[in-house]
Amino acid sequence: MVYQNLILWFPDAADKRERNLNTASKYCNDNDGRLVDIVDKAMYDVVYNYCRQTIVYGSDDWVRIWLGSSYNTATNAVTQSNGKPGYHGDWYTNRPLRGSGLETYTGLLLDIKPPNSNSTHHGMFNFPPTSGAAVVTQLCSTNLM
Repeated sequence: MVYQNLILWFPDAADKRERNLNTASKYCNDNDGRLVDIVDKAMYDVVYNYCRQTIVYGSDDWVRIWLGSSYNTATNAVTQSNGKPGYHGDWYTNRPLRGSGLETYTGLLLDIKPPNSNSTHHGMFNFPPTSGAAVVTQLCSTNLM
């Protein structure tokens, strides 16, 4: 899929497993891409809807993708992998997590529900990047030439 000057693609939209941020990022890097950064609400909607329609859910009630952006629990800021401010909205219910003991929750995931779901529990959430998140697939991006 093309969005503005980016090509977005799933290396395998059916390959869902536990992955940490480094594993997901390496997979995209090894395929000449990087994890997607979400820059604003319009891009969030495009990414979420593309994922929602493309992922092969099987029996899973949700699928997650790691984002290239990070979250600062002290300043409540989202930063893209290029250092620019990232999108800070459409959070999963009761997220982002902040406070004592949550300083390592700097990675960002996007929780996506299947098209037939009416759940309101979806969206971005912060998570420790070194921890494995369950039911994860990669959405990679690269600049259009």
